[in-house]
Amino acid sequence: MRWDWSPPGRHARQNGGVTTDGDVPPRNSPAHGLTVLIVEDDDDQAFLVREAMSAIGFTSSIVVATARAALEELWAGTCDLVILDLGLPDADGMSILELMRHGDQLGIPVLVVTGDANPERRVRALELGAQDLLVKPFDMVELSARARRALRTHDDLEAASVVARTLARELTVLTETVDEQTSVVIATLLNALEARLPHVHARGLRVGDFVQRLAVAFDLPELAVQLGAAARAHEVGMLTLSDADVAALEAGDPLVGDACERASLLLLGDRDQVTAAAARFRRPAQDFVRHIDRLAARMTSVCHIFDVAAVDHGTFDPERGADALLAEDAVGLDADLIDTFIEECVPALNPHTF
Repeated sequence: MRWDWSPPGRHARQNGGVTTDGDVPPRNSPAHGLTVLIVEDDDDQAFLVREAMSAIGFTSSIVVATARAALEELWAGTCDLVILDLGLPDADGMSILELMRHGDQLGIPVLVVTGDANPERRVRALELGAQDLLVKPFDMVELSARARRALRTHDDLEAASVVARTLARELTVLTETVDEQTSVVIATLLNALEARLPHVHARGLRVGDFVQRLAVAFDLPELAVQLGAAARAHEVGMLTLSDADVAALEAGDPLVGDACERASLLLLGDRDQVTAAAARFRRPAQDFVRHIDRLAARMTSVCHIFDVAAVDHGTFDPERGADALLAEDAVGLDADLIDTFIEECVPALNPHTF
């Protein structure tokens, strides 16, 4: 019998089990201050398990004899460890494991006890998330040891999860800061060129956007942002920014020189992303980095030629840009990139956004 994951009536707890307070537990016990839910329809067995859990430090225990009562306690969120007998009168205890796996109770450690020695059932219980399993009859000392281990394992995983989430947040902030600084530097350089060469800033932004679209179409979504930034920087380098231009910028902001140097080191971004892409393409990471460096230049060339032809006197004509890529002058460009860009990127471009 299967149960829906919904709160049953409070009568289930009154008829299905009792709550008991244990003796004062040792404060150095991993179970101190915690509650164990014992799901067992054999009264004598439930009593022995409850006493064993009290002896290792559980502050309180909840004993229930049915699956419905167990679900009520789990839904209430009052327990820290579950000792679950699979052979219950109203349902298979395996159903409880399945519901816990798909509910908010996934993080509660479960120690399964069963009289069924069928190996397939035991393996299934572990696959559904049980932390450990004991076959009846078992020794209470062994049960206690496994309960303590289940708590320690759970605590270690919780601590590791907290550290991982903290590091992930810090990495996200740092990555966003780096990306923002790089974008600001490139935009500053493009603005400086705008004074000498009209429309440079807008063209650099467009080419960067085209390269990002092309990277996604070329199955490199994790590198799209970095390749787009590299394309915008390439626009700066291709149009040449003289030492006098940089000196003028530094006169207004002494940090520009350092920022430019940092930007040049950060354009290809997180090497972990490069490694992930390299693994997908089955190429060594170091070789793939060189491949990506060259790919950024080839993508930029395709997108730059397209933009020069497509944008003319304030009008945007994608067909004109595509024709330029297919023309004889573009023979030296990467044919695969041209085909991918024309087939997958050009149809999605909206003339009203340029």
